Amino acid sequence: MNKKTIALLLAALFACMTFASCSLINGGGSKKDADNSDVKVVIESITQIPVSSIAPIDTTEPVLDTPAPTDTPAPNITPPPVITPPPAPNYHIFENCAFVGNSIFEGLRQYGFIPYGHFFTRVGLNILTVYTQTTTNGHIPVIDELNTGSYAAVIMMFGQNELGWPNLNTFIDKYEQFLRDVWRRQPNAKLFIMGIPPVSAERSATSTTGVTNENIHLYNAQLEDLCARTANCYYISIPEVLVTASGALPNDASGDGIHLNKTYSKLWSDHICLTVMSILYGGN
Repeated sequence: MNKKTIALLLAALFACMTFASCSLINGGGSKKDADNSDVKVVIESITQIPVSSIAPIDTTEPVLDTPAPTDTPAPNITPPPVITPPPAPNYHIFENCAFVGNSIFEGLRQYGFIPYGHFFTRVGLNILTVYTQTTTNGHIPVIDELNTGSYAAVIMMFGQNELGWPNLNTFIDKYEQFLRDVWRRQPNAKLFIMGIPPVSAERSATSTTGVTNENIHLYNAQLEDLCARTANCYYISIPEVLVTASGALPNDASGDGIHLNKTYSKLWSDHICLTVMSILYGGN
């Protein structure tokens, strides 16, 4: 056989084999067999979606996380300030002190309120006559009485008899010179300058010699300034009890409107004593 014939035979054979295979696949056999055959249906199992695990409801009442009660703080009560009473005047502080000045100091000595100290005073004494006049019972100028001992303090009272001077600056200049002369005689002493007490309102209003409360205020301001610029020199102010709201001496403080009576002299003496104590005992 030629090649063409062989090819045709092979093609026919392949077609027959293909047809037979298809018959088997489509059920083949008789119709009866086809009708009675069991049809197997494969049903794939459906995978269930997992159900979330839900915890059972807890019906137990929750325990509240209540913080422990905080103690109520005690009220912050500020204790009352401790008030220290002022020291009592100790007049022994004057045992080694010298007093130099006018009749004001004379009155304090005569009343006996300052029982200690050395008084070099005279009625009418001023910052000029202190170099020429003696004490009431003395024989040498008052300034030279300071050569007779060694004093821890020299307490001076001038100004009332100088209120009529035409120039306040002259009084201050002379006072400053007097301080230097006191130091030449008492180089280790602390010096105290007394302020001038006011006079009564009536005396101030009727004065013709410059003894007015207005002048006294000006003089005291200059005396305080003199102390402030002078080493080891201290100003003794006028206590409030000696000054009314208007700046005058109380009417019941003096018989003549100038010199203090016994009651007010005691108040002033105590003030002087406490001031000197604060400096000498305080170590300033």
